[in-house]
Amino acid sequence: MKRVPWVSLTLLFTAYITCSWFLYRTTQPWIVGAGMVSFAIIQASLLTTFSKGFRTFLNKWLQSDLGYFSMVLLGAISIAFILVWYHTFEYALVVIGTEVLSRIDLQVAGFNNWQALAILFFVSILGLATSWATYYFLIE
Repeated sequence: MKRVPWVSLTLLFTAYITCSWFLYRTTQPWIVGAGMVSFAIIQASLLTTFSKGFRTFLNKWLQSDLGYFSMVLLGAISIAFILVWYHTFEYALVVIGTEVLSRIDLQVAGFNNWQALAILFFVSILGLATSWATYYFLIE
């Protein structure tokens, strides 16, 4: 039986709770729910099952001048976005960091890509659901 990295998964769970709690307080709850679920799906997929295909796509895209120009432009826009929306971006950065840490721990523990995807997605959705339930029953 594989040893589950409980510490990093608990950090991921807590990061999703704090990020979605912050977003629930600042925006409409249904927008946050839909956005965070799709963010969780995309991020877990990119870190596990689609990582090789994504790297291949980036390598091919960066072989052209248009690809490099697009990446520089995207980088500049991202930096401007980060500086303007720093308070919101720091929550997203914590979620991304804890998801990467959890993915590395799951990989070291011997989980394959599909198992890691399922675990990361389940913990992410559990954190979002906990935050939504807490917000819905305590605040509203």
